[in-house]
Amino acid sequence: MSEAQATPEQNVLRPKIELRAYEIWVHEGCPEGHDVEHWLRAETEIAGEGAEPEATGEAAAAAKKKK
Repeated sequence: MSEAQATPEQNVLRPKIELRAYEIWVHEGCPEGHDVEHWLRAETEIAGEGAEPEATGEAAAAAKKKK
């Protein structure tokens, strides 16, 4: 997909994914041939940022009591 066809959400996420993939690459010592692995890992991490964390502690106990 070209950038002209990218959705607004993709236009916002791409720079974040690029930066995170770069950070992973640097952290791992700049190895060659792992670009796709780093990209997919960065995508997974960035996608996970939007997910709500699981309830813990008192909130989890209260949720269980309601069931």
